[in-house]
Amino acid sequence: MAKDYRNNSLEEAEPLTGEDGAIRRVWKSEKVYLGFRLQNSKPRWIWFAHAVLLSISIGSLTLSLYIRSLTHSDLIPVTYSPAQSAIKYEIKQFDLPPVPEGPFVGMGPEVDVSWDYITNSIGDTMVSREEMIKMNLDPNGALEITDPATGKRGFRVAIEVFHQLHCLDLLRQANYKSHYAPLGGDTAAPVHDLTGHLDHCIDALRQFVMCQGDINVFAFRFPFNDGDPWPDYTTPRVCRNYESIRKWAVDHTVAQGVDEPDH
Repeated sequence: MAKDYRNNSLEEAEPLTGEDGAIRRVWKSEKVYLGFRLQNSKPRWIWFAHAVLLSISIGSLTLSLYIRSLTHSDLIPVTYSPAQSAIKYEIKQFDLPPVPEGPFVGMGPEVDVSWDYITNSIGDTMVSREEMIKMNLDPNGALEITDPATGKRGFRVAIEVFHQLHCLDLLRQANYKSHYAPLGGDTAAPVHDLTGHLDHCIDALRQFVMCQGDINVFAFRFPFNDGDPWPDYTTPRVCRNYESIRKWAVDHTVAQGVDEPDH
């Protein structure tokens, strides 16, 4: 007669007793435990790596957005000016045809009126001692005045753009000295004084132009259809609105006091 089949596998066998059974039970339990550890330790390291990479990505994105949020002016060091609030930016198309023309070109009463509007019609203003120090200007020895309108004390200062335009106007008048010298004024000064004044203006404008370091570009065209290329300076540029600055200066002009020396 055939013998009955018995499954003697470890899973269905009766629990083993004795030393050998104990050892086999411990080995099996340890094997299962190690398998559990090996299966679960790998995902932990993967998640940790993902967390590190995600933190780096978020940090890089945040830094990139911060840098992009900065405007060009945020990255430029600035000096304090009492007229800072008057600054307004705009895009202007320069008007410089091959043959100069316009209300500021040449000589005569009408041209003089145009130049007077942007130069001679604007006076100086006054700032406090604290503002002088804020502008890195030494108040000691500077011209201190009393505002005739308010009685307040302060220091007389002038906005630089009007000095630069004055220098340009002097160069213009010197270019037509035969017309302007008989009328008096700066061009009627002795040759030595006029030459010194012109040298001062030329060097002041040189420093200003080099300080600005204009990096705009211009192309070359053929305005006379003769095969001769000319520079085309009529390019768009970012400018400060002059009228806004002029209005601020006019509104803050301080008249000369009775006992104030000429300057």
